[in-house]
Amino acid sequence: MTFNLVDKPVITPHLFQISLGGFYMSRKQLILLVVLAAVISLTGCRSAHVTSSILYIDQTLYTKAITVLHEGLEYTPDEAEAYFFLGEAHSKRSELAIRENDFLGAKNDYLMAYDYYAKASELDPSLADRAYESMLFNYIQRSNDAKNEYRGKYYEAAEGYFRLAYAAMPDSVAPIKNIARMKIKLAADDNDNPDLLNEALVLLDQVIEASPEAFLLKTDKATVLTRLGRTVEASALYDGLLADHPEDTDLLIDVARLSEEDQRFERAADMYMRVIDIYETSEDDMSEEIYPLALRAAAFLGDSSILRYQEAIDLYGKALRLELLPEENTMMQKLKLHYDYGRSLRREAEFADTPEIKAEQEQLAAEQFTAGTGVGNALVNSYLESAIGYYYLGMCYMELGNNTDSEKNLQIYRKLEGSN
Repeated sequence: MTFNLVDKPVITPHLFQISLGGFYMSRKQLILLVVLAAVISLTGCRSAHVTSSILYIDQTLYTKAITVLHEGLEYTPDEAEAYFFLGEAHSKRSELAIRENDFLGAKNDYLMAYDYYAKASELDPSLADRAYESMLFNYIQRSNDAKNEYRGKYYEAAEGYFRLAYAAMPDSVAPIKNIARMKIKLAADDNDNPDLLNEALVLLDQVIEASPEAFLLKTDKATVLTRLGRTVEASALYDGLLADHPEDTDLLIDVARLSEEDQRFERAADMYMRVIDIYETSEDDMSEEIYPLALRAAAFLGDSSILRYQEAIDLYGKALRLELLPEENTMMQKLKLHYDYGRSLRREAEFADTPEIKAEQEQLAAEQFTAGTGVGNALVNSYLESAIGYYYLGMCYMELGNNTDSEKNLQIYRKLEGSN
């Protein structure tokens, strides 16, 4: 049929139709024709089904676009653009499914979109960049959704969006890693649910296999193994990581915490001390980070099962210097260590092989008791009700042979203890 362009259009008052040589079109049909003509002029010569699909996509009629394209592909099975726009239609339909909370439908559409984009790129390499841009857009959109949910601590929702990101670009390992991390978060909220932790472990192994040098993924795996109670495996993994990254403070702290769980307190203290040494060389002020580590390491080193007194005393001294106002407990622990260390040295002196060694040990012991009186007096002057402070101060004076000051402080101790 041809249009008689000489005839004037006739506008009817009821249907608002245009007559061209006896052929009638509604206003909607005319607009569609104009849009179609514009699309053709912009895109060049395209098949009818591709052109129709573009119009359907513009009108958000994604299922119709998909149907038309499949019908066309029955006649032109190697038409690259048809596959490209199938990818576009499925991508758009996926977004619509997300708005309707149909995550399974969205996932399936993204997977199909990926396959169609790949097919289009294979048939026509000139479409590869456009196809990749579309896939990347889908991936970034869903990854951003996931990050927003993560910031709100909605870990299950975040996992759902990361799964969609993976469906959008299934050759990317980043979403798998993030899904694993969401499972770790969910497990923590559920008393370290072992099922969730094991699921995370499987995913981490999958990503580590693809990226064997992935340091952070291995630390995640070590964390999961620790929480599953598989501490021997975790420790072996940490040892390998430490060999390659001896200055990584986060890793050192993780190893220290694992050592605590295994009751390897001396190893934990050594890890904390390594972190302190690294922090102290930093250009930034790391005082707030050093302080709790110093206290923790000191507590372990001063334990009767380890007896590294001098290092523990030095660490308590470091902690005291970092306190704006010396804390009672920190001063107390340092005072007690001076006394315990002095007593230990005095016991060693009793079994010394020579008089010279005995005299040296006695001198070292006296230095510890003297240091204890300095800390003890500072303690009781700042905290007048510190009964244990008076006790250890009195005991330090007793070891030094100063019975007067010893008895004075022990009397205050007994009085405070009696009042309590």
